[in-house]
Amino acid sequence: MSENAVVVKRVIKAGPEQVFEAFIKPGIMSKWFYGMENGTSEVSNTLEVGGEFRINMRSGDGKEYMHTGEYREIVPFEKLVFTWNSDFANDTIVTVSFRKAAGGTEVTIEHEFLALSERENHRRGWTICLSNLERYFGL
Repeated sequence: MSENAVVVKRVIKAGPEQVFEAFIKPGIMSKWFYGMENGTSEVSNTLEVGGEFRINMRSGDGKEYMHTGEYREIVPFEKLVFTWNSDFANDTIVTVSFRKAAGGTEVTIEHEFLALSERENHRRGWTICLSNLERYFGL
């Protein structure tokens, strides 16, 4: 793990299979994958190494934030690695790890190669995403 990476962890009260699926199925992702309060998103992807994803996040006031990337590694129920591009970050790398834990699944998001000026915004965004994911699973 890079010392300059943004790292966010959370235990989600669901099994690794369910949590992993929440990160790969567009219909589920659109219900929680937005990094702002009162947001929404539209998601599409081609889930294969080299496949692409698009996440169009919308804030409560209607502003849109497009995020795109390419899957680099897919280990079912254990790990996803993908590039992350937006108006605020280009050619950065996100690794999402899933580990069975007491009470559910520990999700660790490590976002590398962000500019110093963008680290706190992305930490906040990933934290909100994981809070949204908790709510999706009924917490």
